[in-house]
Amino acid sequence: MNSNDVADLVEACRQGKPKAWDLFLERYGRLIWSVALRLGANSAEAEEIFQRTWVAVVEGIGRVEQPERVHRWLASTARHQTWQLFDERRRSRRFASLEEAHDQDDESQIGAIQERDILALEAGEMARQALAQLDDRCRELLTQLFLANPPLDYQEISRRTGLAVGSIGPIRARCLSRLRTIFSRLYQPDAGHDS
Repeated sequence: MNSNDVADLVEACRQGKPKAWDLFLERYGRLIWSVALRLGANSAEAEEIFQRTWVAVVEGIGRVEQPERVHRWLASTARHQTWQLFDERRRSRRFASLEEAHDQDDESQIGAIQERDILALEAGEMARQALAQLDDRCRELLTQLFLANPPLDYQEISRRTGLAVGSIGPIRARCLSRLRTIFSRLYQPDAGHDS
């Protein structure tokens, strides 16, 4: 399919033509599924991710500025929806654990959960501090790679930062190594918790 065909299809979807949406789903539906499954979703989760992604696609098709890159936008949207679902499930499990601990009125279990949450908060704060200590280029690159919402692909990061696409991976590796070094100096979870 050439870029003109893709642009025509995206435009027809923007206009709300049902046949265009059917064709769009036929061409790109498997991409959404494959992203969810590659990121570790089971079939029930992949179904939910597909539905969420499809809603986001219908709502966001009018904002697609480069129709020839619609497959990248779809993959990025599916990744974001997958991570969001996993995050919701993780928070739900944490809440259920807290509820269970409360229902059992087990002081030691509640204490263990609170300790784990405190350590997670401390680690998050130390990670933010470590990120702040990086040079501007590393801080900007890691922020765009891991904290952008929705996630950005290398081409978009290259456009925003001026870095060559091929240099992003090696620079990312060096920046992550620096971040780990700073983080390990800042965060020592055993310190202060032995008393």
